[in-house]
Amino acid sequence: MTHPAVLLRTVLLLAALAATPLVSAAQLLLIIDDIGNNRLSGERALALPAPVNLAFLPHTPFAARLADSAWQQGHGIMLHAPMANEHHAPLGPGGLQAGMDQQTLQQTLIDSLNAVPHVQGMNNHMGSLLTQQADAMQWVMDIARERGLFFVDSLTSPRSVALAQAEQNGIPALERDVFLDNDKTPAALQRQFDQALRLARHRGYAVLIGHPYPETLDFLQQALPALNASDVRLTRVDDFLRQRLWARMSAPTSQPSRYLLNSSQTLQP
Repeated sequence: MTHPAVLLRTVLLLAALAATPLVSAAQLLLIIDDIGNNRLSGERALALPAPVNLAFLPHTPFAARLADSAWQQGHGIMLHAPMANEHHAPLGPGGLQAGMDQQTLQQTLIDSLNAVPHVQGMNNHMGSLLTQQADAMQWVMDIARERGLFFVDSLTSPRSVALAQAEQNGIPALERDVFLDNDKTPAALQRQFDQALRLARHRGYAVLIGHPYPETLDFLQQALPALNASDVRLTRVDDFLRQRLWARMSAPTSQPSRYLLNSSQTLQP
C-alpha cells in the first residue's frame, strides 16, 4: 500500500512544479546536522535565516518538537540517519549497523523516519562503512522511494556508493561539497564558507554541511544575513531538486521523472 504521505507529497510536488521559476542566482544548500539532543543549540539553529536544511537525529529528546517549529519557520526537514562507521563509534538510537539483514535495517529506518515529523529527505550521520555497501544502500533507497524522499550523501567516505545507488533508483539525490566546521576557528570557518560560495557561483549551487557548534552558529548568524540574495541565496534541498526536475521535464527530450512515478507506485523498479 502506498504511504499516504507519498501521495500527498506527489500532488504537492506536481502543483509546485508549475509555479516554480527557474532561478539565475547561485544557490547555497546549507545543512545543519546533529539536531535533536540539545534544545538550546537546536533553537539557535532554527533562528538562522530561513531556509536552512536541518537534519535531525532520530529518537532524540528534542527532535520532534524542534522539527515542528522548524517546519513552521520554513526550514527544510531531514532525517540524519545514523550509519555504521569504520571507527566503530557508537551510533545512538536508530543506528543502521553493517550486519543488519534487510528487514531489520529497513524497519529501523522506518521507525526513525516516523520519529521526526515533516521529513522531506535524509542524509547519513557518520556512515563511512555502511555507505560503501551496495546492498545496504539499496535497502535505504527502497524506503526513500516508497516515501518519496530525497537523499543527500554526506560523503564521509570517498568510496561511498550512496549517490550512485540513489540515482540508479530514481531518487532525487545530491552529495556534500564542503564541510564547514571540521576546524571551528573563525578563520577556518570563513575559508570553508568562502569555498562553498565560490563553488556555488561557478556551478550554480553548493551543498555545505555544518553542525550546531556554538562557534559555527555564531559565524552563521553573521555570515548568512550578509549574503546578497541576487548573487547567492539560501535554498531548501527539496526546492532545489524540484527546480532541477522542472528544468529536466521542460527540456524538449525529457521524460517524466522516475521519482514522480515511483512516489505513486505506478512504475516498478
